[in-house]
Amino acid sequence: MALRLFEPRDLDHVMALVTGTFDQLFSEEMYLALQQTWPEGQIIDVESGRLAGVLLSMRRGPTVGRIMVMAVREGFRDMGIGSHMLRAFIQQCMRESILSIVLEVRVTNLMAQEFYRRFGFRPVEPLVNYYPDGEDAMVMALDIT
Repeated sequence: MALRLFEPRDLDHVMALVTGTFDQLFSEEMYLALQQTWPEGQIIDVESGRLAGVLLSMRRGPTVGRIMVMAVREGFRDMGIGSHMLRAFIQQCMRESILSIVLEVRVTNLMAQEFYRRFGFRPVEPLVNYYPDGEDAMVMALDIT
């Protein structure tokens, strides 16, 4: 697996993967702001020259990291890419003395919730009508102290 940091030259491919996975459109400015604000928190996986996965994040203060988006391209799933990206992200957070990581996941996305639970994330609280289609989210958190 070939992990590296997201760079502005990756923007079109990252946007296409995220939009195709989540059916949500985020602005170019958002992606670039994440990359410029915390370059080390933006991880991609490239397999045979093709973008296979992306993990985008932000810092919420000095001790909390927040995963904004994590996606693996269909055809590359169940190959350990998501696990590899998440482990790399957790290690980066530890290097930077971040104490916890939070994220939101759809309440109906039980596969994703189970994936995060395997890494020690726990459900914290629901967010009602969080997504544009009105679906609720579950906030999950991992303490890495």
